[in-house]
Amino acid sequence: MFTRTHKNIFSDRSSLVLRAMLQNPEKTWSVRDFLKIGVSIGLANQTLNRMEHRGYILRKRCGRNSSSKLVQKEMLLNDWVEAYSLDMNHGELLHYPGKDFLPRFASFMKEEKIRYVLTGFSASRLISPYVLDERHFAYLDIPFEKFQELIELLQNRLGLLKLAQGGNVWIALPYYQSSIFRDAQTLGRYPAASNLQIFLDLMELPAGVEEIKHLQQFLKKRGKTFV
Repeated sequence: MFTRTHKNIFSDRSSLVLRAMLQNPEKTWSVRDFLKIGVSIGLANQTLNRMEHRGYILRKRCGRNSSSKLVQKEMLLNDWVEAYSLDMNHGELLHYPGKDFLPRFASFMKEEKIRYVLTGFSASRLISPYVLDERHFAYLDIPFEKFQELIELLQNRLGLLKLAQGGNVWIALPYYQSSIFRDAQTLGRYPAASNLQIFLDLMELPAGVEEIKHLQQFLKKRGKTFV
């Protein structure tokens, strides 16, 4: 679940390079720039070499003045969508019978001093709701060995149910541990994953593409981009 090699450019640590370049696609990057986000020169170089091989970037090799620039953003995003799956996260699907899950969940997390971020439709509806989907999606920042204990606590305290099949609440430990909480944003009064992570997760969900198209149009009218 959590073991991926650096040979995969979409792995947790390697993806820090991709996230940085997607966040600032017009920037020309040196290998040393990635030290600022906690990526070693060796890993940054490996990742950039593989990105160049796939055609995502152009590299100019001039010794210490070597540089890289993103040139195929859409291809990179499309390939990332193909490589990613919600199943890469360690998640649990539960059911909440009421309509007040989010405020109760947020209050519980604050009380227990547990960091979390919303993603998927939980996050997108805070930007601009479009698809009529009332499911909830959240990542938690707790140790793996504490996960089941917390799930049981949520069941006892919030009345979450574990059904034989299906559910409307997805709680998970993130595969992308290095970036999920580092890149978090605030939407309304709730913490949410970055737009890139919301995008990746929505692409895994039924009607997620429609939600993404709406968000792109909604933000474009306001002079912003989604991803």
